[in-house]
Amino acid sequence: MNPKCMIAVACLALMSVTPALAAPPEIEDFCFDQASQVRFSGRGEREAFIANCIANLTPPPTKKRRYRKY
Repeated sequence: MNPKCMIAVACLALMSVTPALAAPPEIEDFCFDQASQVRFSGRGEREAFIANCIANLTPPPTKKRRYRKY
């Protein structure tokens, strides 16, 4: 393998190891159960309800994000 290909494979491997910032399955299940008990009338209301439920039940990030300066 040439060096460029090895570097690309290493970068992809490191990117896949990065943890996803998602809610625990218990919280998602709870919000889906809550949404199944509510009657929605418009498009996208169910998704918005679930997103707000998850956001209300999960803690905010603890670390401040660092952005690259270009």
